Amino acid sequence: MSEALMATGTPAAENRPPKVLPYDPLDPEFLANPYPMYARLLAQGPVHPTDAGVAVVSYKEVNKILRDPRFGHGDGLGAQDAKIPTPAGERDALMFMDPPDHTRLRALVNRAFTPKVVQRMRPVIESIAVELLTTARERHGDGPCDLAAEFTRPLAVRSVNSLVGVPAEYTDRCIGYGRDGGRGLDPGFTLTPDAVAQRNAVRDGVMEITQEMIADRRVNPRDDLVTDLIRVEDAGDRLNEIEVITTVANVFLAGWAAPQALLGLSAVALMQNPDQLAYYVAHPEHGDRSVEELLRYDGTVHLLERMVLEPAEVCGIALEPGDEIYMLNAAANRDPEAFENPHELDLARVGPRNVGFGFGIHYCVAAPIAKMISEVGLNVLLGRFKPELLTPNPPTNGAITQRSYREIPVALTSAG
Repeated sequence: MSEALMATGTPAAENRPPKVLPYDPLDPEFLANPYPMYARLLAQGPVHPTDAGVAVVSYKEVNKILRDPRFGHGDGLGAQDAKIPTPAGERDALMFMDPPDHTRLRALVNRAFTPKVVQRMRPVIESIAVELLTTARERHGDGPCDLAAEFTRPLAVRSVNSLVGVPAEYTDRCIGYGRDGGRGLDPGFTLTPDAVAQRNAVRDGVMEITQEMIADRRVNPRDDLVTDLIRVEDAGDRLNEIEVITTVANVFLAGWAAPQALLGLSAVALMQNPDQLAYYVAHPEHGDRSVEELLRYDGTVHLLERMVLEPAEVCGIALEPGDEIYMLNAAANRDPEAFENPHELDLARVGPRNVGFGFGIHYCVAAPIAKMISEVGLNVLLGRFKPELLTPNPPTNGAITQRSYREIPVALTSAG
């Protein structure tokens, strides 16, 4: 890999993203709506060679790569850009580890992040959603309301904080970190120095909260995720102090971002497709299935990175250890070879599983809570109001990896 591609945080002219990706991810037109570009790439072929390796857009090939142990993270650009600062120095985030370390830690985390733990959050999420929307209605009436600031962002942060056990006095800081951390997973070579500084400030703030909470839970254990991670054990194995710190920080960074992004994108998609909004309201019993289709149609994660760990081929293209693979999973979710009428939102769709949160051993740890927050949030929003989108194209956060809306201007009209 060239030294230019290894550089991070300074997008110089000679290593602009088009050399690494088959499009310009910083093009404002692309950031506003990436799907026309994805459609063109899909029409041109499943795999596109780049200076770093390949970019993959087809559903079939993305699925293969996500399941193939020859492709991991190693010391690739994604792993480098997602390091978590700890008292013992920078450490890999769980999502960027490879086996056997990833296998061991993920098994322990899964013991504390069981479906039962997530399911018991449903009434908590619903209560927070009702409170937030009631307050928004009282504050704005029928006037303009920013659904991102008033609802999707605080609902995600407060729900995840309740799961993890974050004291209420941290809420405003956490909401700020959730807002400002949107580009935290973007490749460093796409970030300006100011964006890198903001990313690092978010990680430092998260680390401060994490360490304070862990220290408290060791003395005052509670019924929450942090205490569970301290106690969790599998075949006599426990997380050490640094592993607990990095894992909790990882839950924060992923847990705040993914749910608020998915909920916001889903709400906008439904408002832009009134027939599907009506279907959602009429069929609340299919909420989980509807969220899966919303995740396929306009998911939050658009870019997954892997490093080639041993010689391999992708669609006849020879790859060597150290080459980079960028999977455009949001493009794969619009692949006409996998999905009929892929650019249409169809909540009654029956088809293959989407790759909105990846697949295999690195499937997003925050995916279950993100889906639940989105389902419950939509149920409360659409059960109480007829939200009207006040702009056809809400501004995005400018991220190329984890896309979300920065603002969602709406009018909240009572459903009754």
